Amino acid sequence: MQKFIDRRGRVWIVDIDNTTLRRVKALTDVRLLDAIDGDLISQLSSDPLILGDVLFAICKPQADQQDVDDDSFAEGLAGDSIDEACKAMVDALVAYFPESRRRLLRKAADKQKMIETRGLEAIEKRLDDPNLVDRIVGDLERKLGVPTSSGSSSNSPASSESTPDHSPSAN
Repeated sequence: MQKFIDRRGRVWIVDIDNTTLRRVKALTDVRLLDAIDGDLISQLSSDPLILGDVLFAICKPQADQQDVDDDSFAEGLAGDSIDEACKAMVDALVAYFPESRRRLLRKAADKQKMIETRGLEAIEKRLDDPNLVDRIVGDLERKLGVPTSSGSSSNSPASSESTPDHSPSAN
């Protein structure tokens, strides 16, 4: 059995069996068994709202014993507890399957985590680029035809037809 601690300090046991799978399907319309063939793990790890709904369905018997409703449960999922809860759910789901499928699902979950980690590293590297802001602002100025610091604007000068004439003879 897996567990996680929410930001309120409550410990939740994440255990998946057939009854849990049925309850999750009934309450959330999510088929946890789709984790084998589909992108469910990716979806759950990238969408904390769906993850929270699924986790509440998994932990509902405990929540009922502790008089914790859906909203109170969701309030406990924020920050690092989201990652911890997701890991506990994936590990519990992997543990549910027989060894032959467990190996494959573990590999898929590990690859998903690797993709996620490398993707975040790539984004962080991009955000650390000291020229990023200048490039984005430069692209925006070009698209809007804003004059640059060198005094030139876009390639085509404004025509006199589209430029209003505010001289006294025009009135």
